[in-house]
Amino acid sequence: MFEDVCYAYFGSIGKGLLRIFKSVERDMEAANIRLHPEVYLSIVGFLTFLTSLFSFSFFLLWFLEILPFKIPIFIVFPVLVLPPPITLTLGVLIPRLIASNKISGLKNEIPYASMYLSVMTSGGLSPYASLLRLRNTDLLPRLKEEINRIIRVTLSTGIDPVSALAKAAKDLKLKEYSQLLLGYASTTKTGGDVLHYLYSQTESMFRRMALRIKVMGDRMSLLMEGYTIIAILGALGIYVMFIISLSFPKFQALPPEIFFFFSFILLPSISVLFLYLTETMQINYPISQWETYLALLGSIPLGVFMMLQMVIPYFVDVFPHIPVLSRIPTSLREMLALREGCEPALGLAISLIAVSLPVMVSDRVFSEEDKGILDGMTRFLRDLVENRKTGLSPEKSIQLLAERDYGKFSKYLRLMSAEISWGIPLRKIFRDFRNRVKNWICLINLYLLIDTIEAGGGTERSLETLAEFAEETKNLEYERRARLTPLFIVPYMGATVLTLTTTMLLQLFTSMSSASGVQIAVKNLTETLITPLILHSFTLGIVSGKIVSGRISAGFKHAFLLIMLSIVGIYVATHIL
Repeated sequence: MFEDVCYAYFGSIGKGLLRIFKSVERDMEAANIRLHPEVYLSIVGFLTFLTSLFSFSFFLLWFLEILPFKIPIFIVFPVLVLPPPITLTLGVLIPRLIASNKISGLKNEIPYASMYLSVMTSGGLSPYASLLRLRNTDLLPRLKEEINRIIRVTLSTGIDPVSALAKAAKDLKLKEYSQLLLGYASTTKTGGDVLHYLYSQTESMFRRMALRIKVMGDRMSLLMEGYTIIAILGALGIYVMFIISLSFPKFQALPPEIFFFFSFILLPSISVLFLYLTETMQINYPISQWETYLALLGSIPLGVFMMLQMVIPYFVDVFPHIPVLSRIPTSLREMLALREGCEPALGLAISLIAVSLPVMVSDRVFSEEDKGILDGMTRFLRDLVENRKTGLSPEKSIQLLAERDYGKFSKYLRLMSAEISWGIPLRKIFRDFRNRVKNWICLINLYLLIDTIEAGGGTERSLETLAEFAEETKNLEYERRARLTPLFIVPYMGATVLTLTTTMLLQLFTSMSSASGVQIAVKNLTETLITPLILHSFTLGIVSGKIVSGRISAGFKHAFLLIMLSIVGIYVATHIL
């Protein structure tokens, strides 16, 4: 095998690297990489050797002038020096990066795992046995990996489960995880009240999660401000520089290629970077509503086709197009009485709207469905507790509550009631529910309910615990939305300022040029300046939706609205201001 060959020939290098980078062993244990550290570092040494060989060969070919083209020394030097240390550094850091990603996922899952342990322990199951049951679900994927690692440690070393939990907590440097497992191990060894500890620990975790949501709101505000500065003020600065440079024909104007690079390549790339930063900084659940994006399978080809027919022909005369479609932007420009040169901007707006509308409708449908299901399920769990207090079994309580109205959750509850009456196992009922619903919080709540009934009979205390934590989870979701929603005003104000300022500067420049007798291609200048405004509005809406709601699909609605706002801004700046 590959690792065997690397260890056979580069094992000494691996041993030497392990003596230098001693933390790699701990990082690999935390990352659950199933390789001996010496073997892993031998592979890193082999890859470093390959990159060194490549760099030396490249330098030799350059020095002997064998290459068919000439390369300046300032390019040769980085190619010679950088690849080997970069390869070695990445090899050493990869386990730490994997462990860091794992910790980030666990940080979001631990409060719900603690809630699960509290509910199951209140039903009579031991915390360790409850932890083992979590292997049967993929709703907590990071924790599932960690549980499997704990089991391997128990079986391979022969230590007791409580000690294995303590060891796992020490290997993974996550405060919440360590407190939960080490506290449980300590409470068990001293004979304390484990249930009270788990319950208080879970409450503490949810309080910390509420604090994380508040901190996240502040971070998202900073992120939105930073993106606004770059996307709006940066774009406005380049626009002003480009227009001013055209005012001095004796000097070399800012090349249109640079303006094109900034508008259509650099700024969208920065938007993608902010999407990634948002993804890493937000609280994300293991399961997302990916079906929302199925609409893109049809809207993207349609948008690209419309762009080829309504935008490209205005820049490339010989580009093949359908005359009826390519004349639509011209007719729309004449109807709005805009200046010549706005046609490609209107064509781009139509194309991007065609991409946005299906996803916007899809996101609206799925998000409203998820919100209604979560609200209905939370009310159902509270009513289930009250019915359970009357002495009814959990199954009978579910059948009685199916007659009540719980909004969008009612149809699923009625189906569950029917399946219970048909004698279908609860585990099968949960699988059917999961195939229809993709909201992670709803799934984890129902999984807790099903597991509580199966393991502990659904006692009043366990169901009461479940209902309380479900209500707290819903309140956290509402608080997150409430804190982030006001941020939406920023992109709308920014897009308005950018559109109005750019259009007014264009009008001022053309008026001054006409008055001074300077001949400029007004139509080409309008095409160059106005068309990117639509793309800026689109990317601004996508990033804003991701920052505020946590879903890229939610950004298509704001992209659509910002595109319309930009068109209105162009009209207002042309006819009113």
